[in-house]
Amino acid sequence: MPAVLPSTRGKAQPWAGAGLLSWFVPPVLAAEVAREAAAERDAVLAAAGGKVPRRRARLLPPWLAVYFTLALCLLACLPYQDALRSLAGDGAAGLAVPASTALTAARRRLGDRPLELLFWRVAGVLLPSRDPWATVRGLLVVAWDGTTLKAPASPENIAAFGRPRGGGRKPGGGKAPPVEGHYPHVRVVALIACGTRALLGAAIGPLADGEQKLAAALTGCLGPGMLLLADRGFWSHTLWRACSAAGADLLWRVKSDIRLPVRQPLPDGSWLSVVNGTREAHLRAMRNANRSSRGSRLPQEEGPLPGDTTLRVIEFLITVASEDGTARTERYRAVTTLLDWRRYPAADLAAAYARRWGIETAYREAKSYLAGSRVLRSRTPGLARQEIWALLITYQAIRALICHAAAGTGTDPGRLSFTTALHAARRTLGHGITAIQAAGDEILASPLPGRPPRTCARALADPARGYPSRKGKPQPLPQRIHCTVTITTPGTTTRQ
Repeated sequence: MPAVLPSTRGKAQPWAGAGLLSWFVPPVLAAEVAREAAAERDAVLAAAGGKVPRRRARLLPPWLAVYFTLALCLLACLPYQDALRSLAGDGAAGLAVPASTALTAARRRLGDRPLELLFWRVAGVLLPSRDPWATVRGLLVVAWDGTTLKAPASPENIAAFGRPRGGGRKPGGGKAPPVEGHYPHVRVVALIACGTRALLGAAIGPLADGEQKLAAALTGCLGPGMLLLADRGFWSHTLWRACSAAGADLLWRVKSDIRLPVRQPLPDGSWLSVVNGTREAHLRAMRNANRSSRGSRLPQEEGPLPGDTTLRVIEFLITVASEDGTARTERYRAVTTLLDWRRYPAADLAAAYARRWGIETAYREAKSYLAGSRVLRSRTPGLARQEIWALLITYQAIRALICHAAAGTGTDPGRLSFTTALHAARRTLGHGITAIQAAGDEILASPLPGRPPRTCARALADPARGYPSRKGKPQPLPQRIHCTVTITTPGTTTRQ
């Protein structure tokens, strides 16, 4: 039976949130986060000496506005009224669909706080497992990374989020002055479990907020038994220590210009090194320079700095050989808190870094497949944040549907198609909970084939940036590749 929740007008609306949405977000939970957010607003008004407004009985109560906002993300290509009709399903026959302005007003009354609270209620691994597809040497593999979403170019969004700036190219060659983009960008940093690609946490901010700043807000999602993977843009001594203090083990790629002196070579080709905070090192260098310039008799400061951190460095080469006989080699350098080389060999950790690509796949699924690579609907910052939280919740719901289908058969969730699950999830709207089982059977019936590693040359075709157009030229076909990982010892590297 569909979930039934009495509305504020005294009429039962059994169609609201049916299908995937009511299965993943029960109506009681939707009403709970709406009440909690309203209580927070009333407490702020009361503390400021304001008068708490009286709630009116409306045709679209807050719990129903939660479902409607989620349906807008699940049905990104439909306008407001059609999305509400799809959410109602069979009950839409006798439903007086409100105007789009009324539906927008319902979203404004709801605000972004209920969706944020709801996200943190549903965030999690979804399918706890110690299978090889989820772990490395017994550690749950998680990763974080950042992305941006385009918002409508309204004055409010531009002032709140900011627009990117980039340089173009002059027709005769050379670089043009920096040009400000049209759409404001909202920055999102997410933490996922690489095995299930489920969201463990997320942070939203303006474009000016760097990925490290938003990632620092997610350290509370980390814990013992996790192995956190991160790209080289996240390296920071402060962030590293904060993540280590949370209990998680770390495996991060770092830039080649970071000085990592060899303190102790290890038999597997890695070595132990010591890093310290840049602030402490900078202050010490300034004091030593001042003493030298003044001819001071005080000795130069030496020895370990307060807050020195010992870590293990793994440097390796990845050679990619294509079918056409071409090959390319790239050097990677990663640092980790796993200092025991016997229990965690360097070769295993170097191969485990490839798991980080799971978050790139998750972003592609959420932005390209679910959202349809479109600009957000919302023209105000509050509604834009609300839409992003709803997008993350909807993505998590589809991932939960995939994990639900995989749990009964022991299948790796990564072998199940996200697009198949997305289409099946859309067909559950307006139906009862029994549609979930049918959607799970449909997902299991079309697993992804086990393809060998492939590569495809990137095509840079942005006329605004001055790149030559590839229109009319044949696109390169994907080629099968063979990857080889070679650990380089401290004696063979040229950057020490």
